[in-house]
Amino acid sequence: MGARWRPAIATLASFAVLIAVGAGVLWLPVSAAQKPLAFVDALFLATSAVCVTGLTPVDPGRDLSAFGQGVLLLLIQLGGLGYMTVAAFIAIALQQRLSAEQRAAVEILHGSRWDTRQLVRHVVGFTFVAETLGALALFAALERYGLPWSTQLWFAVFHSVSAFCNAGLDVFGAVAFERGWESSLQPFAHDPLVLLPIAALIITGGLGFLVIVEIADRIRRRRFRWSVHLRVVFAVNVLLWVGGALLLWLFEASNPATLGRQPLPLQILNAFFHAVTARTAGFASLPIGSMTAASLWLLCLLMFIGASPGGTGGGIKTTTAAVLAATAWAGALGYEQVVLFRRSVPNEQLAKAMALTLLAAHMVGGTTLLLCLTEQALLHSEAPYAFLSLLFEATSAFGTVGLSTGITPTLSEWGKLILVVTMFFGRVGLLTVIVAFAGRPLRTVRYAREELLVG
Repeated sequence: MGARWRPAIATLASFAVLIAVGAGVLWLPVSAAQKPLAFVDALFLATSAVCVTGLTPVDPGRDLSAFGQGVLLLLIQLGGLGYMTVAAFIAIALQQRLSAEQRAAVEILHGSRWDTRQLVRHVVGFTFVAETLGALALFAALERYGLPWSTQLWFAVFHSVSAFCNAGLDVFGAVAFERGWESSLQPFAHDPLVLLPIAALIITGGLGFLVIVEIADRIRRRRFRWSVHLRVVFAVNVLLWVGGALLLWLFEASNPATLGRQPLPLQILNAFFHAVTARTAGFASLPIGSMTAASLWLLCLLMFIGASPGGTGGGIKTTTAAVLAATAWAGALGYEQVVLFRRSVPNEQLAKAMALTLLAAHMVGGTTLLLCLTEQALLHSEAPYAFLSLLFEATSAFGTVGLSTGITPTLSEWGKLILVVTMFFGRVGLLTVIVAFAGRPLRTVRYAREELLVG
Protein backbone atom coordinates (compact mmCIF):
# COMPACT_ATOMS: atom_id res chain seq x y z
CA MET A 1 0.00 0.00 0.00
CA GLY A 2 1.16 3.49 -0.74
CA ALA A 3 2.06 6.14 1.75
CA ARG A 4 -1.16 7.98 0.98
CA TRP A 5 -3.22 5.78 3.34
CA ARG A 6 -0.61 4.41 5.74
CA PRO A 7 -1.52 6.97 8.47
CA ALA A 8 -5.14 5.75 8.34
CA ILE A 9 -3.94 2.17 8.82
CA ALA A 10 -1.68 3.27 11.68
CA THR A 11 -4.64 5.00 13.37
CA LEU A 12 -6.88 1.93 13.06
CA ALA A 13 -4.11 -0.39 14.19
CA SER A 14 -3.27 1.72 17.26
CA PHE A 15 -6.88 1.67 18.46
CA ALA A 16 -7.29 -2.03 17.66
CA VAL A 17 -4.11 -3.04 19.51
CA LEU A 18 -5.03 -0.89 22.51
CA ILE A 19 -8.50 -2.50 22.65
CA ALA A 20 -7.02 -6.00 22.36
CA VAL A 21 -4.48 -5.40 25.12
CA GLY A 22 -7.09 -3.72 27.32
CA ALA A 23 -9.57 -6.57 26.82
CA GLY A 24 -6.89 -9.11 27.74
CA VAL A 25 -5.99 -7.29 30.96
CA LEU A 26 -9.62 -6.72 31.99
CA TRP A 27 -10.28 -10.43 31.38
CA LEU A 28 -7.67 -11.43 33.97
CA PRO A 29 -8.90 -12.43 37.46
CA VAL A 30 -6.82 -9.62 39.00
CA SER A 31 -9.04 -7.06 37.24
CA ALA A 32 -12.25 -8.46 38.71
CA ALA A 33 -13.71 -7.61 42.10
CA GLN A 34 -15.03 -11.16 42.48
CA LYS A 35 -15.90 -13.25 39.44
CA PRO A 36 -13.70 -12.66 36.32
CA LEU A 37 -15.46 -10.99 33.42
CA ALA A 38 -16.58 -13.01 30.44
CA PHE A 39 -14.27 -12.33 27.51
CA VAL A 40 -17.03 -10.73 25.43
CA ASP A 41 -17.82 -8.38 28.33
CA ALA A 42 -14.11 -7.56 28.78
CA LEU A 43 -13.81 -6.85 25.05
CA PHE A 44 -16.96 -4.72 25.10
CA LEU A 45 -15.77 -2.71 28.13
CA ALA A 46 -12.27 -2.19 26.69
CA THR A 47 -13.76 -1.02 23.39
CA SER A 48 -16.14 1.31 25.20
CA ALA A 49 -13.24 2.82 27.18
CA VAL A 50 -10.79 3.18 24.28
CA CYS A 51 -13.52 4.52 21.99
CA VAL A 52 -14.66 6.78 24.88
CA THR A 53 -18.24 5.60 24.52
CA GLY A 54 -19.58 4.67 27.94
CA LEU A 55 -21.83 1.72 27.12
CA THR A 56 -21.09 -1.16 29.46
CA PRO A 57 -22.54 -4.64 30.05
CA VAL A 58 -21.21 -4.67 33.64
CA ASP A 59 -20.95 -2.22 36.52
CA PRO A 60 -17.30 -1.08 36.62
CA GLY A 61 -17.65 0.19 40.18
CA ARG A 62 -18.87 -3.19 41.47
CA ASP A 63 -17.44 -5.75 39.06
CA LEU A 64 -13.89 -4.40 38.68
CA SER A 65 -11.17 -4.40 41.31
CA ALA A 66 -9.10 -1.30 42.09
CA PHE A 67 -6.56 -2.59 39.57
CA GLY A 68 -9.25 -3.13 36.95
CA GLN A 69 -10.64 0.38 37.49
CA GLY A 70 -7.12 1.79 37.10
CA VAL A 71 -6.72 -0.07 33.81
CA LEU A 72 -10.10 1.27 32.70
CA LEU A 73 -9.02 4.83 33.51
CA LEU A 74 -5.79 4.38 31.52
CA LEU A 75 -7.73 3.07 28.53
CA ILE A 76 -10.09 6.06 28.69
CA GLN A 77 -7.19 8.51 28.80
CA LEU A 78 -5.30 6.87 25.93
CA GLY A 79 -8.49 6.52 23.92
CA GLY A 80 -9.49 10.14 24.47
CA LEU A 81 -6.14 11.55 23.45
CA GLY A 82 -5.39 8.85 20.91
CA TYR A 83 -2.49 6.46 21.34
CA MET A 84 -0.61 8.06 18.43
CA THR A 85 -0.90 11.47 20.12
CA VAL A 86 0.58 10.07 23.34
CA ALA A 87 3.36 8.33 21.41
CA ALA A 88 4.13 11.57 19.56
CA PHE A 89 4.25 13.49 22.86
CA ILE A 90 6.71 10.99 24.31
CA ALA A 91 8.87 11.30 21.20
CA ILE A 92 8.83 15.10 21.49
CA ALA A 93 9.69 14.91 25.20
CA LEU A 94 12.66 12.69 24.32
CA GLN A 95 13.63 15.21 21.63
CA GLN A 96 13.11 12.70 18.86
CA ARG A 97 11.99 13.59 15.38
CA LEU A 98 8.41 12.75 14.44
CA SER A 99 8.01 10.53 11.39
CA ALA A 100 5.74 11.55 8.53
CA GLU A 101 3.28 8.80 9.51
CA GLN A 102 3.19 10.00 13.13
CA ARG A 103 2.43 13.54 12.01
CA ALA A 104 -0.29 12.39 9.63
CA ALA A 105 -1.88 10.11 12.26
CA VAL A 106 -2.04 12.98 14.77
CA GLU A 107 -3.60 15.20 12.10
CA ILE A 108 -6.27 12.56 11.43
CA LEU A 109 -7.26 12.65 15.11
CA HIS A 110 -6.98 16.37 15.83
CA GLY A 111 -6.79 18.25 12.52
CA SER A 112 -4.00 19.73 10.43
CA ARG A 113 -4.26 23.49 10.80
CA TRP A 114 -1.32 23.80 13.18
CA ASP A 115 2.27 22.59 13.43
CA THR A 116 2.11 18.99 14.66
CA ARG A 117 4.65 19.36 17.45
CA GLN A 118 2.93 22.50 18.74
CA LEU A 119 -0.49 20.84 18.48
CA VAL A 120 0.64 17.78 20.45
CA ARG A 121 2.09 19.94 23.23
CA HIS A 122 -1.12 21.99 23.41
CA VAL A 123 -3.36 18.89 23.40
CA VAL A 124 -1.52 17.07 26.17
CA GLY A 125 -0.94 20.22 28.25
CA PHE A 126 -4.52 21.41 28.03
CA THR A 127 -5.82 17.92 28.82
CA PHE A 128 -3.74 17.77 31.99
CA VAL A 129 -4.83 21.24 33.13
CA ALA A 130 -8.54 20.68 32.38
CA GLU A 131 -8.66 17.28 34.07
CA THR A 132 -6.78 18.57 37.12
CA LEU A 133 -9.14 21.52 37.56
CA GLY A 134 -12.12 19.24 37.04
CA ALA A 135 -10.85 16.78 39.64
CA LEU A 136 -10.34 19.57 42.17
CA ALA A 137 -13.88 20.86 41.58
CA LEU A 138 -15.39 17.39 41.94
CA PHE A 139 -13.29 16.62 45.02
CA ALA A 140 -14.68 19.72 46.70
CA ALA A 141 -18.25 18.90 45.59
CA LEU A 142 -18.08 15.32 46.91
CA GLU A 143 -16.96 16.55 50.33
CA ARG A 144 -20.59 16.74 51.47
CA TYR A 145 -21.36 13.07 50.79
CA GLY A 146 -19.38 11.61 53.67
CA LEU A 147 -17.05 9.50 51.54
CA PRO A 148 -13.63 8.31 52.77
CA TRP A 149 -10.85 10.62 51.65
CA SER A 150 -9.26 8.07 49.32
CA THR A 151 -12.61 7.17 47.72
CA GLN A 152 -13.48 10.83 47.29
CA LEU A 153 -10.14 11.50 45.56
CA TRP A 154 -10.47 8.46 43.28
CA PHE A 155 -14.02 9.39 42.29
CA ALA A 156 -12.92 12.96 41.53
CA VAL A 157 -9.97 11.91 39.36
CA PHE A 158 -11.75 9.09 37.52
CA HIS A 159 -14.87 11.05 36.66
CA SER A 160 -12.92 14.15 35.68
CA VAL A 161 -10.95 12.11 33.12
CA SER A 162 -14.06 10.23 32.03
CA ALA A 163 -15.98 13.49 31.53
CA PHE A 164 -13.22 15.38 29.69
CA CYS A 165 -12.56 12.40 27.41
CA ASN A 166 -16.34 12.15 26.90
CA ALA A 167 -16.34 8.51 27.99
CA GLY A 168 -19.25 8.65 30.44
CA LEU A 169 -18.13 5.59 32.41
CA ASP A 170 -18.52 5.81 36.19
CA VAL A 171 -17.24 3.79 39.16
CA PHE A 172 -19.84 4.72 41.75
CA GLY A 173 -21.17 1.14 41.67
CA ALA A 174 -19.96 -0.30 45.00
CA VAL A 175 -20.76 2.87 46.98
CA ALA A 176 -24.08 3.24 45.12
CA PHE A 177 -25.03 -0.32 46.05
CA GLU A 178 -24.17 0.23 49.73
CA ARG A 179 -26.15 3.46 49.93
CA GLY A 180 -29.04 2.48 47.69
CA TRP A 181 -28.10 5.01 45.00
CA GLU A 182 -29.30 4.73 41.43
CA SER A 183 -27.00 4.33 38.43
CA SER A 184 -24.69 6.89 36.81
CA LEU A 185 -25.18 10.45 38.13
CA GLN A 186 -28.82 10.08 39.20
CA PRO A 187 -27.92 10.48 42.91
CA PHE A 188 -26.57 13.96 42.03
CA ALA A 189 -29.56 15.18 40.00
CA HIS A 190 -30.17 17.81 42.68
CA ASP A 191 -26.53 18.95 42.93
CA PRO A 192 -25.28 21.63 40.50
CA LEU A 193 -21.83 21.48 42.13
CA VAL A 194 -21.42 18.00 40.65
CA LEU A 195 -23.37 18.30 37.40
CA LEU A 196 -21.98 21.65 36.22
CA PRO A 197 -18.26 20.77 36.50
CA ILE A 198 -18.91 17.52 34.66
CA ALA A 199 -20.92 19.37 31.99
CA ALA A 200 -18.06 21.89 31.65
CA LEU A 201 -15.54 19.06 31.18
CA ILE A 202 -17.75 17.37 28.59
CA ILE A 203 -18.16 20.65 26.69
CA THR A 204 -14.44 21.42 26.79
CA GLY A 205 -13.45 17.97 25.56
CA GLY A 206 -16.15 17.91 22.90
CA LEU A 207 -15.40 21.33 21.39
CA GLY A 208 -12.21 19.99 19.84
CA PHE A 209 -8.57 20.71 20.52
CA LEU A 210 -8.30 22.83 17.37
CA VAL A 211 -10.82 25.25 18.85
CA ILE A 212 -8.94 25.43 22.15
CA VAL A 213 -5.60 25.93 20.41
CA GLU A 214 -7.04 28.67 18.21
CA ILE A 215 -8.56 30.50 21.18
CA ALA A 216 -5.25 30.31 23.07
CA ASP A 217 -3.38 31.55 20.01
CA ARG A 218 -5.80 34.45 19.47
CA ILE A 219 -5.48 35.52 23.11
CA ARG A 220 -1.69 35.27 23.02
CA ARG A 221 -1.45 37.37 19.86
CA ARG A 222 -4.31 39.67 20.93
CA ARG A 223 -6.14 38.98 17.70
CA PHE A 224 -9.76 38.30 18.44
CA ARG A 225 -11.16 37.74 14.94
CA TRP A 226 -12.48 34.17 14.94
CA SER A 227 -12.04 31.81 12.02
CA VAL A 228 -15.11 30.43 10.26
CA HIS A 229 -14.41 27.03 11.82
CA LEU A 230 -14.52 28.50 15.32
CA ARG A 231 -17.69 30.47 14.59
CA VAL A 232 -19.49 27.45 13.16
CA VAL A 233 -18.46 25.22 16.08
CA PHE A 234 -19.73 27.71 18.66
CA ALA A 235 -22.91 28.58 16.78
CA VAL A 236 -23.98 24.96 16.27
CA ASN A 237 -23.04 23.95 19.82
CA VAL A 238 -24.99 26.80 21.42
CA LEU A 239 -27.99 26.03 19.22
CA LEU A 240 -27.94 22.35 20.21
CA TRP A 241 -27.33 23.03 23.90
CA VAL A 242 -30.09 25.61 24.23
CA GLY A 243 -32.52 24.07 21.76
CA GLY A 244 -31.93 20.55 23.06
CA ALA A 245 -32.43 21.64 26.68
CA LEU A 246 -35.63 23.50 25.84
CA LEU A 247 -37.14 20.57 23.94
CA LEU A 248 -36.13 18.07 26.62
CA TRP A 249 -37.74 20.26 29.24
CA LEU A 250 -40.94 20.49 27.19
CA PHE A 251 -41.02 16.72 26.62
CA GLU A 252 -40.21 15.73 30.23
CA ALA A 253 -41.65 18.49 32.44
CA SER A 254 -44.86 16.52 32.95
CA ASN A 255 -43.15 13.12 33.27
CA PRO A 256 -43.08 12.19 36.99
CA ALA A 257 -40.36 9.58 36.38
CA THR A 258 -37.87 12.22 35.17
CA LEU A 259 -38.40 15.99 35.55
CA GLY A 260 -42.03 16.08 36.65
CA ARG A 261 -41.37 16.03 40.41
CA GLN A 262 -38.42 18.41 40.40
CA PRO A 263 -38.61 22.18 41.04
CA LEU A 264 -38.14 24.41 38.00
CA PRO A 265 -34.43 25.28 38.63
CA LEU A 266 -33.52 21.59 38.81
CA GLN A 267 -35.64 20.85 35.74
CA ILE A 268 -33.63 23.43 33.78
CA LEU A 269 -30.33 22.11 35.19
CA ASN A 270 -31.03 18.48 34.28
CA ALA A 271 -32.50 19.31 30.88
CA PHE A 272 -29.36 21.29 30.04
CA PHE A 273 -27.10 18.56 31.42
CA HIS A 274 -28.68 15.94 29.16
CA ALA A 275 -28.54 18.23 26.14
CA VAL A 276 -24.78 18.41 26.80
CA THR A 277 -24.11 14.79 27.71
CA ALA A 278 -26.21 13.39 24.85
CA ARG A 279 -23.85 14.97 22.36
CA THR A 280 -20.71 13.15 23.46
CA ALA A 281 -20.73 11.49 26.89
CA GLY A 282 -22.86 8.85 28.57
CA PHE A 283 -23.45 10.33 32.01
CA ALA A 284 -27.10 10.54 32.99
CA SER A 285 -28.72 12.31 35.93
CA LEU A 286 -32.17 11.06 34.88
CA PRO A 287 -33.34 7.50 34.10
CA ILE A 288 -33.08 7.36 30.31
CA GLY A 289 -35.32 4.29 30.11
CA SER A 290 -38.17 6.25 31.72
CA MET A 291 -38.09 9.12 29.22
CA THR A 292 -40.82 9.71 26.66
CA ALA A 293 -40.47 8.48 23.10
CA ALA A 294 -40.11 12.10 21.91
CA SER A 295 -37.13 12.64 24.22
CA LEU A 296 -35.46 9.41 23.12
CA TRP A 297 -35.83 10.44 19.49
CA LEU A 298 -34.39 13.89 20.24
CA LEU A 299 -31.45 12.33 22.08
CA CYS A 300 -30.82 10.10 19.05
CA LEU A 301 -30.55 13.20 16.89
CA LEU A 302 -28.16 14.89 19.31
CA MET A 303 -26.03 11.75 19.56
CA PHE A 304 -25.92 11.38 15.79
CA ILE A 305 -24.57 14.92 15.36
CA GLY A 306 -22.10 14.46 18.21
CA ALA A 307 -19.07 16.57 19.07
CA SER A 308 -16.83 18.90 17.05
CA PRO A 309 -13.84 17.92 14.87
CA GLY A 310 -10.66 17.17 16.78
CA GLY A 311 -12.52 16.58 20.04
CA THR A 312 -12.90 13.44 22.10
CA GLY A 313 -16.49 12.72 21.03
CA GLY A 314 -18.00 10.97 18.03
CA GLY A 315 -20.92 11.53 15.68
CA ILE A 316 -20.87 13.16 12.28
CA LYS A 317 -19.61 16.37 13.99
CA THR A 318 -21.16 19.81 14.38
CA THR A 319 -19.39 21.30 11.35
CA THR A 320 -20.72 18.52 9.13
CA ALA A 321 -24.26 19.26 10.29
CA ALA A 322 -23.71 22.97 9.59
CA VAL A 323 -22.39 22.28 6.09
CA LEU A 324 -25.35 20.02 5.32
CA ALA A 325 -27.83 22.62 6.56
CA ALA A 326 -26.14 25.34 4.51
CA THR A 327 -26.11 23.05 1.45
CA ALA A 328 -29.82 22.34 1.81
CA TRP A 329 -30.55 26.05 2.15
CA ALA A 330 -28.46 26.95 -0.89
CA GLY A 331 -29.94 24.13 -2.97
CA ALA A 332 -33.53 25.03 -2.07
CA LEU A 333 -33.04 28.69 -3.01
CA GLY A 334 -30.92 27.95 -6.09
CA TYR A 335 -27.72 29.61 -4.89
CA GLU A 336 -24.53 28.73 -6.76
CA GLN A 337 -22.38 28.75 -3.61
CA VAL A 338 -22.78 27.25 -0.17
CA VAL A 339 -21.97 30.02 2.30
CA LEU A 340 -21.23 30.04 6.04
CA PHE A 341 -20.48 33.36 7.73
CA ARG A 342 -19.85 35.06 4.37
CA ARG A 343 -17.33 32.44 3.28
CA SER A 344 -18.00 29.86 0.57
CA VAL A 345 -17.50 26.19 1.42
CA PRO A 346 -15.24 24.25 -1.01
CA ASN A 347 -16.92 21.55 -3.10
CA GLU A 348 -14.58 18.90 -1.68
CA GLN A 349 -15.84 19.61 1.83
CA LEU A 350 -19.45 19.50 0.66
CA ALA A 351 -18.86 16.07 -0.88
CA LYS A 352 -17.06 14.87 2.24
CA ALA A 353 -19.86 16.06 4.53
CA MET A 354 -22.52 14.35 2.43
CA ALA A 355 -20.51 11.13 2.17
CA LEU A 356 -19.86 11.05 5.91
CA THR A 357 -23.52 11.61 6.79
CA LEU A 358 -24.78 8.97 4.37
CA LEU A 359 -22.23 6.47 5.64
CA ALA A 360 -23.13 7.27 9.25
CA ALA A 361 -26.86 6.89 8.58
CA HIS A 362 -26.25 3.54 6.92
CA MET A 363 -24.01 2.47 9.80
CA VAL A 364 -26.66 3.29 12.41
CA GLY A 365 -29.40 1.75 10.28
CA GLY A 366 -27.37 -1.39 9.62
CA THR A 367 -26.49 -1.77 13.29
CA THR A 368 -30.14 -1.39 14.27
CA LEU A 369 -31.15 -3.98 11.67
CA LEU A 370 -28.61 -6.49 12.98
CA LEU A 371 -29.72 -5.87 16.56
CA CYS A 372 -33.30 -6.53 15.50
CA LEU A 373 -32.13 -9.94 14.27
CA THR A 374 -30.07 -10.81 17.35
CA GLU A 375 -32.37 -9.36 20.03
CA GLN A 376 -35.64 -11.04 19.13
CA ALA A 377 -36.45 -11.67 22.79
CA LEU A 378 -36.40 -7.94 23.53
CA LEU A 379 -38.58 -7.09 20.54
CA HIS A 380 -41.13 -9.74 21.53
CA SER A 381 -41.17 -8.67 25.16
CA GLU A 382 -43.53 -6.13 26.69
CA ALA A 383 -40.71 -3.61 27.19
CA PRO A 384 -41.84 -0.11 26.11
CA TYR A 385 -40.26 1.34 22.97
CA ALA A 386 -38.33 -1.90 22.27
CA PHE A 387 -37.38 -0.97 18.70
CA LEU A 388 -36.59 2.61 19.69
CA SER A 389 -34.32 1.24 22.43
CA LEU A 390 -32.34 -0.72 19.83
CA LEU A 391 -32.09 2.34 17.58
CA PHE A 392 -31.04 4.37 20.62
CA GLU A 393 -28.34 1.81 21.49
CA ALA A 394 -27.00 1.77 17.92
CA THR A 395 -26.89 5.56 17.71
CA SER A 396 -25.22 5.80 21.10
CA ALA A 397 -22.56 3.29 20.05
CA PHE A 398 -21.85 5.02 16.73
CA GLY A 399 -21.78 8.48 18.32
CA THR A 400 -19.52 7.09 21.10
CA VAL A 401 -21.96 8.61 23.60
CA GLY A 402 -22.78 5.81 26.01
CA LEU A 403 -26.35 6.69 26.97
CA SER A 404 -28.62 3.67 27.17
CA THR A 405 -32.19 2.85 28.05
CA GLY A 406 -30.77 0.05 30.20
CA ILE A 407 -30.71 -2.82 27.71
CA THR A 408 -26.91 -3.11 27.31
CA PRO A 409 -26.37 -5.82 29.97
CA THR A 410 -29.24 -7.89 28.53
CA LEU A 411 -27.91 -8.00 24.96
CA SER A 412 -26.83 -11.30 23.47
CA GLU A 413 -23.16 -11.97 22.78
CA TRP A 414 -23.74 -11.31 19.09
CA GLY A 415 -25.47 -8.04 19.94
CA LYS A 416 -22.53 -6.96 22.07
CA LEU A 417 -20.04 -7.83 19.30
CA ILE A 418 -22.10 -5.81 16.81
CA LEU A 419 -21.88 -2.79 19.12
CA VAL A 420 -18.12 -3.37 19.57
CA VAL A 421 -17.63 -2.94 15.82
CA THR A 422 -19.97 0.07 15.75
CA MET A 423 -18.12 1.80 18.61
CA PHE A 424 -14.78 1.17 16.91
CA PHE A 425 -15.90 2.61 13.57
CA GLY A 426 -17.58 5.53 15.33
CA ARG A 427 -14.37 6.47 17.16
CA VAL A 428 -11.80 6.13 14.36
CA GLY A 429 -14.17 7.57 11.75
CA LEU A 430 -15.84 5.91 8.79
CA LEU A 431 -13.80 7.87 6.25
CA THR A 432 -10.59 6.76 7.97
CA VAL A 433 -11.75 3.14 7.74
CA ILE A 434 -12.55 3.49 4.03
CA VAL A 435 -9.22 5.17 3.28
CA ALA A 436 -7.36 2.48 5.24
CA PHE A 437 -8.96 -0.45 3.38
CA ALA A 438 -9.71 1.02 -0.03
CA GLY A 439 -7.01 3.66 -0.35
CA ARG A 440 -7.46 6.87 -2.30
CA PRO A 441 -6.45 6.23 -5.92
CA LEU A 442 -6.17 9.31 -8.05
CA ARG A 443 -8.78 9.65 -10.77
CA THR A 444 -6.98 10.82 -13.91
CA VAL A 445 -9.89 10.53 -16.34
CA ARG A 446 -12.40 13.40 -16.68
CA TYR A 447 -15.86 12.52 -17.98
CA ALA A 448 -18.34 14.65 -19.86
CA ARG A 449 -21.00 16.43 -17.79
CA GLU A 450 -24.70 15.79 -18.18
CA GLU A 451 -27.70 17.16 -16.28
CA LEU A 452 -29.60 14.85 -13.93
CA LEU A 453 -33.09 15.55 -12.64
CA VAL A 454 -33.13 15.68 -8.85
CA GLY A 455 -36.18 16.07 -6.56
